[in-house]
Amino acid sequence: MKTKLYLSLCCGILTMLSSCNKSETTLARQINIVDAVFASGHIIMENEYLVTANIEGYLVAASVQEGDSVHAGMPLFQLSSEVQKEQLSNAQAAYLDALENMKENSPQQSQLRLQIEQAKAQLETDRANYRRFQNLSKTGAVSQQDFERAKLQFENCTRKVEIVQKSLHDLVEKLRLNLNNAETQLNIQKENNSDYYLSSFIDGRVLEVYKNQGDLIRRGETIAKIGGGKPLIKLFVGEEDIDKIKEGQLTIISLNTQKNALLDAHISKIYPAFDELQQSFICEAAFVEAPDLYVNTQLQANIIIAQKENALVIPNAYLLPGDSICYKNGEKVAVEIGIRNSDWVEIISGLDDSRLIKQMIKP
Repeated sequence: MKTKLYLSLCCGILTMLSSCNKSETTLARQINIVDAVFASGHIIMENEYLVTANIEGYLVAASVQEGDSVHAGMPLFQLSSEVQKEQLSNAQAAYLDALENMKENSPQQSQLRLQIEQAKAQLETDRANYRRFQNLSKTGAVSQQDFERAKLQFENCTRKVEIVQKSLHDLVEKLRLNLNNAETQLNIQKENNSDYYLSSFIDGRVLEVYKNQGDLIRRGETIAKIGGGKPLIKLFVGEEDIDKIKEGQLTIISLNTQKNALLDAHISKIYPAFDELQQSFICEAAFVEAPDLYVNTQLQANIIIAQKENALVIPNAYLLPGDSICYKNGEKVAVEIGIRNSDWVEIISGLDDSRLIKQMIKP
């Protein structure tokens, strides 16, 4: 067994040494060469946003489901909260009460207005009495003491009218302030209540619904995703390739749902920051002619970074380090290269395309 194993090993080594001493040759050829960067990605919509709750409540009504078309302002979901209902009801009651109190025939105002009328009537009586005593005092028909008493009564009644009128003015201002505060609180509660009714911001389609009727929705939780506009391609590009990507570059798309179809697109946007979650740079591409698509469809893309028709090329394996080649007779010459992909390398200058090129096999 050991002898057979030794012989087999020796034969294998001899075969390897024999093949290493061989060299293959080739001629340069003219082909259409393309260099591309591979990227993976998926379909997104031009405008996408998440329907998020600003308050906490139960999902009591859903007007839409996945796939439904929506327009801006269209009601989507309704949340409910007994606490909010009570707060809105209290604010409405307070506002209506303040509105009633602002009316001239309200109990508070009516009482003061009655007091003003009574005070004014008494003032007219006291004024007439004062004038009568004033005239009588000039002839000595009444005592100075009675005259002073009538005068004091008139002055006190005048001040009383002024005090009651000021009380009415102060009351009206207070009631007006109460009405303004009640209206403000009512508006606040109405605005808070509007948070329980979620509408669409855009024209588009419901892409996903994450909650079911009856679910308790917490503040900040996402209920659905809405998408609008045209479909776009979101691509994830490696760090080593991002410097090769430019806006406008032709991109060949292969959808996982349509494996046999190749779709043309162009790079439309390059995100400026590295995405930590995806561990990639992100680009967007726009279809030349967009077919009917499912959002989030996975895809592969080849971003064309260089291409040339009738380029003079040799196989990659025949290019030596330092950008040189070796002819069959052993002569080495430097060449200038252009486009290079996994199979071919373009030779721009330095090559005699009529001579055989030798592949140098590493020992």
